[in-house]
Formats: sequence, structure tokens, C-alpha cells
Amino acid sequence: MEYYAKFDEEMRLLSQNITRIEFDTTLSFLEPYIDSASKLTELGAATGRYSLHYAQQNINVTAVELVPELVEQLNKNAKRQSLSLSVYEANATDVSFIENYSQDIVLILGPLYHIQSKLDREAVLKEANRVLKPNGIVAIAYISRFFIAGLLAKMNNDIVSPTVLSELNESGSVTSLDVNPFLRTGYFAKPSEIESLAIQAGFSVENHIATDGYVRFIGQAINQLSEQQYQAWLSYHLSTCAEPSLLGSSNHGLVIAKKCS
Repeated sequence: MEYYAKFDEEMRLLSQNITRIEFDTTLSFLEPYIDSASKLTELGAATGRYSLHYAQQNINVTAVELVPELVEQLNKNAKRQSLSLSVYEANATDVSFIENYSQDIVLILGPLYHIQSKLDREAVLKEANRVLKPNGIVAIAYISRFFIAGLLAKMNNDIVSPTVLSELNESGSVTSLDVNPFLRTGYFAKPSEIESLAIQAGFSVENHIATDGYVRFIGQAINQLSEQQYQAWLSYHLSTCAEPSLLGSSNHGLVIAKKCS
């Protein structure tokens, strides 16, 4: 909460090509499910980039966010855009204020990589299953622990040690004081783990994609692309990001799953 109270989450998804691709890819892969949806809940809505986008499409949106400063910004954004949605300051592990079997889609596009307790991660998926209608869709984002290993090496080679890498590989966490608070308080998953989490919670996996592919490792080149070139890269990326071999190297991954009726 302290990290996000000071972090400019508002501009993160749009400030660079390497972050735009996360937003554009997520929208693209959710598009087939949106046309038939009337109610959508986002758990961990931050400042509302996704929630407000879908509210603009006349979907009944419920946005849940834990950090008070982000809730305040979300409400300001909604007011500025003259959009109506329900906003709650709450933890994604308990959304008892949302009715059973009431939602068509649940987005979990941030909470799982901030929840270090396995029981709490399971609780988020349990809540998603509870509020979804039969055959409802959940979209689950995660950060790959294999990507984080490469990121650590890129950030500071002093961090590359048997202790740090073993901890990351075995537990999905990094507790070294030499890394920033985001990494110390994060949870980083194996791609197969998220599929298993969804299945255990009563979902069947529809799709699994490398949301931003390997662009973080060639970030400077991608950020320097013109708009036309970015669109060409995005088109290529969308046609290849479901390739299983890309999942571990992608910063973010996305599992889209359907509630078993």
C-alpha cells in the first residue's frame, strides 16, 4: 500500500511502448468475452484504466481496490470522464458485498503478484468463482519468476547470488534488502502454477498468453518504435503470444478461464 501510494500507477500502462503492450494485449484477448457481458468486476482496479475502459462500453462495472490513494484517483477519473461505476475500498480476498452468481467477468490483473500467502491467493480465486455466473470468465494476471531472475541480473549484478536466486526459484519471493520494496513484497509465479490455481478453484483454462512477451529485455528498442512500427510489433505479438515457450520470459502472463457450470 505504501509503494502504490507514491507510485504513478495512473500513467504506467500508457507511458511507454513496453507498458502499452500489456494493456493492448489484455484488451485484445478479453474482447471475445466482452460483447455478451453485462456485469464485470475488477479486483485490484488501481486508478481504473481497465474498469473505466469497460464502463465506457456501458458495462455495469464494480471496481475493488485496496489502496486509498488509488481509490481516490479512480473516483476522480470516473467523475472527470462522467462515468458511473461502483467503487469499493477492499481486499480482493473478501468481496462479500458482491452477490453470488452476479458477474459475467472478473478481472484479477494485479492482486496475485502482491499476495505472498498461498491461502490468500486461493481465497481471491474462490471469491471470483463465487460471484461469477455459470460459465463466467476470470482473467488472472501474474508476474513470472523466471522473468524476475533476468530482471534482477539486469538491475544489479551484485544481487545475483545462490541465496537470492534459490529463494526466488523455490518460493517465488525475494527478501534481499538490496532490491526495491515492490520486489520484496511481491509474489512471482511459475506459469503452470497459475493454471493449476484456476483449475483447483473450479475453472477450466481457455487461454494462456505471454502478455508482453520478451519486450522488457529489448525495452529500449521497443520504446523507440514509431506508432506505425509499434502497431506492426503489436500485431506480430498478438499472433505469437500464446506460444507456450514464451510464457516464462514474459514479465506478465495472463490466464483466461471459464467457471465450470
